[in-house]
Amino acid sequence: MLYDLYINNYFDYRSFILDNAYKLGLSPNDLLVLIYLLDEYKNNNKKIDIEGMENKILLHKNDINNSLSLLLENGFYNVILVNDENGLEEEISVEPFLKKVEDFYTFNDDMTNKQIFALIEKKSKRLLTAADYENINNLIVNDKYKLSDFENTISYLEKAKLDITVRNIIKYIERKTATLPDKEEDESIVKELLQKFKQR
Repeated sequence: MLYDLYINNYFDYRSFILDNAYKLGLSPNDLLVLIYLLDEYKNNNKKIDIEGMENKILLHKNDINNSLSLLLENGFYNVILVNDENGLEEEISVEPFLKKVEDFYTFNDDMTNKQIFALIEKKSKRLLTAADYENINNLIVNDKYKLSDFENTISYLEKAKLDITVRNIIKYIERKTATLPDKEEDESIVKELLQKFKQR
């Protein structure tokens, strides 16, 4: 599932790596090399090109080789043999990194997170999709929103008579308010409501 999101540009792996480099045990050099590998793999370039890497990320060959060894050793990618017209060729696979990401989210999916997902499913009256889980996880892990923030946002949406959807939660959670909207927000909400009536 995450592999498809990554290949189709729906998973922002760069932000994930930058936000969680310390937790993942990545040095600045490792971080640059890993992002390069993920960029290239997504563009269907699965062979390691040290010279191309040197030119693009401006690290010395020895630093690149050290980071490649550490990333391989620590399970951020692996090397597989594939049949090519020239015989067996080495290619990389980034699936070990994607597994690490899934494990990372699972590790952070504690009881509070489950309460958040359950609350949203209950209030929106539907099951969350994989994309919904990814978006909500980003709010929890990257933006550090808590259960109370989601409760306040849903309360806000209910009072404003707006649909309780993941899209609206993402849109309004930054306001972190449980009160009714002010005059300017009232006008915006009225416009949205009128738009909904026109569509029916």
